[in-house]
Amino acid sequence: MIKQSLIIANQTFKEIYQSKILLNILILGVAIAMAIYVSSEMTYGAAPRVGLDIGLGVLSLSSVGIAIFMGSTLIDKEVKNRTLYMIISRPVSRTSFYIGKMLGLSSILFINILLLFLFVLLLYWLVGGHGHYLIPWSALFIFVESLVMLFAVVFLSLLTNTILTVLFSLTLYIAGHAVESVRDTMLFKSEKGLSLFIDLYAKLMPNFSKFNIKSFVLYKGELSHTYLFSSLAYAFLWIFILGTISAWIMNKKDFS
Repeated sequence: MIKQSLIIANQTFKEIYQSKILLNILILGVAIAMAIYVSSEMTYGAAPRVGLDIGLGVLSLSSVGIAIFMGSTLIDKEVKNRTLYMIISRPVSRTSFYIGKMLGLSSILFINILLLFLFVLLLYWLVGGHGHYLIPWSALFIFVESLVMLFAVVFLSLLTNTILTVLFSLTLYIAGHAVESVRDTMLFKSEKGLSLFIDLYAKLMPNFSKFNIKSFVLYKGELSHTYLFSSLAYAFLWIFILGTISAWIMNKKDFS
């Protein structure tokens, strides 16, 4: 099964690579460089922080964007092109097919994040930025956040059509980031019904705010290793849950 999954992953990677999706690295790289240059001219003494803020923000949004818009059609495209039927008619299990497709797109996400992050680091250093141990952690959290988002998107795509998948995924992402902000409001503290709903949502749905450590990076804050590793464990738990359920649906779903 592992060999079959790796073959499908390699083919998926090549297909997505040939679609020129990685051109976004060049386009976003130029956009980030221009934004950092403008900010360095307008913000005396704060250029490194502003530049890093812009760079990490663009990196996060681009990765989640790829996860949502590529993930929403990852399986559906194979069904419409009828390549899924040819693959599963051979001695290839649906689980192997699913794992291979996820590995292929995850590899694209990894390369996109790695190259853009290295470029952001270079620009950060050029405008006078200094190292901080949370900077690489922020890139790692962006990657695991995009993976959780990808697995959630593909799970939704197995249940509904592409348009609804994108809409539900965007809602899930926005709500997942808003959870902690809502908890800090007076309305949350005063309305018992709202607080119960938000707490329940945070337990049942992915809480993406756990992966947002940008404010600690920008202002040289400190985070315990317990928090960092527990957040990673939280991400991989969601990946396992969503992946397991999606593989089960793949095996039960009638694609005819």
